[in-house]
Amino acid sequence: MKFLIVLLIVLSFIAPSVQDDKSVSEVFKDGFYNYITCLDDSKNYLVKNVPAFSKLSELTYKKSYNKVMKNRYFVKHLVSSGETIDDIIKSYNANIDDIESFRKVIYKENPQVISDEYQVQSGEYLTVPSE
Repeated sequence: MKFLIVLLIVLSFIAPSVQDDKSVSEVFKDGFYNYITCLDDSKNYLVKNVPAFSKLSELTYKKSYNKVMKNRYFVKHLVSSGETIDDIIKSYNANIDDIESFRKVIYKENPQVISDEYQVQSGEYLTVPSE
């Protein structure tokens, strides 16, 4: 019975990516991508709509904020064409241990400017931690 349930769950992620012109490896790769995307979408939904998960999300942000903002302050930065979040972070901070923490802080401080994939448009102003 457990095997059947596991098989059905696996098939539910693989089935949408099955096509006649795809190889078996592509089907499994796309099925795995569907699984990861489903988990990410579920996490985002829970953070937005369930208070307990929202509070957990805030705790990780506060931890990142305290780690990043130690001896730093915020500055405004005008995004030039071709600049990425990582380039901007590195231009204002010399020694970076965990760039993901910086990304979280910048994303939270600039929610309307930065996309979920950490993409920015040139000509926008960002609030960036600086040493």
